[in-house]
Order: sequence, then structure tokens, then C-alpha cells
Amino acid sequence: WLKAHHPAEFMAATLTSEMSDSSRIVTLIVECRRMGLAILPPDVNRSEWRFSIEDGAIRVGLGAVRNVGQGAIEGLLAARAGEGAGPFRDLFAVARRADSRTLNRRVLESLVAAGACDALGEERGRMSAGAGRVLEQAAALHRDRERGQSSLFGDEGQDDALLTVPELPPAPAWTARERSAKEKEVLGFYFSEHPLQPLRRELERLATHAVSDLAQQPHGTEVRIGGVLGELRGINTRSGKLMAAAMLEDLTGRIECTLFPDLYEQVRPWLVEDEIVVISGRVEIREDRGARLVLTEVRRLDDARAVWSPTLHIEVAAENLSVGWLEEVDEVLSAHPGDSEVYLHLLLPNRERK
Repeated sequence: WLKAHHPAEFMAATLTSEMSDSSRIVTLIVECRRMGLAILPPDVNRSEWRFSIEDGAIRVGLGAVRNVGQGAIEGLLAARAGEGAGPFRDLFAVARRADSRTLNRRVLESLVAAGACDALGEERGRMSAGAGRVLEQAAALHRDRERGQSSLFGDEGQDDALLTVPELPPAPAWTARERSAKEKEVLGFYFSEHPLQPLRRELERLATHAVSDLAQQPHGTEVRIGGVLGELRGINTRSGKLMAAAMLEDLTGRIECTLFPDLYEQVRPWLVEDEIVVISGRVEIREDRGARLVLTEVRRLDDARAVWSPTLHIEVAAENLSVGWLEEVDEVLSAHPGDSEVYLHLLLPNRERK
């Protein structure tokens, strides 16, 4: 009833309750988007600790950002809400106004990586490179004020608009892939752009199922799925061989995968986290933990394209072949362009094929 009549509030509360489980967060965000609910990024000027509602959309809470403890979040919220304080204007304002006992370099870099500082007007790579500098200069300003001295950056009582903001150092801008990877590192999920999004249509052609389909599949169902690997770890068996467990994520969710020793030995030299792969395996349904996959094959995307790309085969008996028939086939194929190869098989009277 709550989900039907108060969807944003219900999903925000559910996301907050699952904040420590990134796999569950991925599933819930997919469900939010299916329901038509917009998900807004974390923001030092707008986010609360929890997931909150903003103009009908759901804003990611600062509590979802790894390495940012409750004390740091409370300090940011207090600085933002103080009388006459208002929103932070730039990264230096965050460093200067937040509680220096809880806002350290790791916290600030994590906020930048999560996209929580995007509204401050600088590119993430530059803010990350300058995090240490602005914290040092904010600390120097605090020391000067404690001694009652003026500072190069402004005097006691000046507001953000009158302070001279230290310039951030030059640094290369993060690529879309770097932004996504760093978001995954600090949020546990990809936010601004999933690395699979540009490959969505191709992976749909190569795959037989999506991760979200697997919980409804019978035990033992054979599937093929395209996704990105995460959280790969080796496991020693009783016999001393090495197997592995990994998380596979597509655009619909995540699932745990098992690679037994023979398969893991084959793919181990190149198998790394964040690798885009296409896997084959069978579904195992466990009462205690739901569905998982036992893998039988793992291929890099380029290899999967060569092996599993769909092809179209058209067969025609020689006596039925005509210019008109070929023109009709050409018209149909030309109206539906794509990447698949098409093979025409000509069956001769002696049953030979060309």
C-alpha cells in the first residue's frame, strides 16, 4: 500500500534501511527507475544523512558514502544549517566551515568521488587533487583566527563572498570511466554512468537473461549474461586447489558467481575486477540466500562477440531462386540494418549446399 500510494517516501525509507548493503541498493535503484522515480546524486548542500525526498525525486544520503562517518556528516549538516551560514560556495568553504576534527582528506576525497561536491563548480579531478591543499589552508586560517591574527584569506567576520578562495591545482579531468569507477569505490554502485550503458543493446543480443530474471528461474536453468565483474576473491578448496567467488553486475542487479578450480585456472591470468565479460552458467536456488550462478564459461567481451554474436541463416532451394526473390530479401534486410552477419544457403538439386 505504501509503495503504491507513497512510492518516493517508501523507496527512500527502504534505501535508507539497506544503506550498508550495496548489492541491495543496486536492486532498489533499478526498481526506483522502473517506477519512474528520479534518483539524485549525493550533494553536500542538499543531502541529509539518509535518503531524502526532493521535489518528488530521491536524493542519495551522505550516509551512503563510504569513508564518511556519522561525525563528519553531522559536522557538515551543522555547518550548513548554522545561523546565517547557508550552502557551501566552494570546496574551501567546506574545509573551512566543517568540523576539522572529523573532516579529513580521506573524507573530502570520498565526497568528491561520490559526486557530492559537483555543485561547487569545479571538476572532480581538480577537486580531488586539491583536497589536501584546501584542508591545509583552512587549518592555517583557523590557527590564525585562534591567535587573533588576520589571514591572507580574509579576516574574522568575513563571509564566504569576501574571502579569497585558494586556487585548486591543475589536474587532468577524470574520464567518464574514471568517474564511474570512483563512484563504485565510494558508493558501492555506479551512479552517473554505468560502464555497461553504452553496451546495453549489444549485451542484450549476446545474453539470454538479465540478472533480475534469475530469481524466477528454475534450479539448474542454463543462462548467458553480460556484465561487469566485481569483488573477485580466491578460495582454497580442501584438496588445495584454488577456486573463486565473484559478483557479476548488469544493468538490472548483481548476483554471486562461483568459479570451480578447472574454470578458474583457465581464466585466472586475465580475470580482474571491473572486467566486462559474458558468462555462461547454471542457476542455483538456495533457500537461505536466493539465487547464485555456477559458471561454466567466462569470456571477454571481444571473444564473446566472435563466439556468440547472433547470425541469420537463410536457406533456399535452387529451383525457387529468382531475381525477384533476392530483391525481396534485400529489401527486408536493408530495412532492418544491424551488426549480425547474414548467410544465404543455396540447396542444389543434388543436395549439395553453397
